Amino acid sequence: MEANDTRSGAPPTDDEVERVVAAGPHGAIAVAGVATLIVMAIWFGFYFFVFLPRGVVH
Repeated sequence: MEANDTRSGAPPTDDEVERVVAAGPHGAIAVAGVATLIVMAIWFGFYFFVFLPRGVVH
């Protein structure tokens, strides 16, 4: 049975759950890493293209 197979209607066995849990949250970590990189890129973009060109605030 595949992890996303919902046709059988039977709950997953303990062995199936252990196999999925042992694989780890690789996808979630990848999505969080990409989101973090995007936020940092936007922050640096604003810093270099908006704040620095305006100069020092007196």
